[in-house]
Amino acid sequence: MSNPKTSLRDLALTAATAFRTKIITVPEWGGAKVTLREPSGEAWAIFREFLGATPDDGEIKLSETQKFIRNKEADVILFLDVLLDETGARVFSEDDRATVAEIYGPVHARLLRQALDLGITQDEAEKK
Repeated sequence: MSNPKTSLRDLALTAATAFRTKIITVPEWGGAKVTLREPSGEAWAIFREFLGATPDDGEIKLSETQKFIRNKEADVILFLDVLLDETGARVFSEDDRATVAEIYGPVHARLLRQALDLGITQDEAEKK
């Protein structure tokens, strides 16, 4: 499981072990292997802040198209956080948000869903 020479403190302070991750192959991207991780607390906070800043049932009623665009842009916030390269570094920064939102599609949404599934409880994970 772990190297006996590695202390619990070192394990707990290693960024790579702070999140569940999953390596998958994306056929639509030429068979590229990507690492997905569960979203960070910071990404969830930005996601919630973004959704809270956009009206839904308040003063201004959003059209179905506006809701779709708002929800897609909220998903992009999380997607930027969960897609990692082979070294474990984020592929996108916050500066890429508008660019990714323009092309965000079903492949991106499927990858995000898999990353979100990593955030389930340990009991739920063991059942899968």
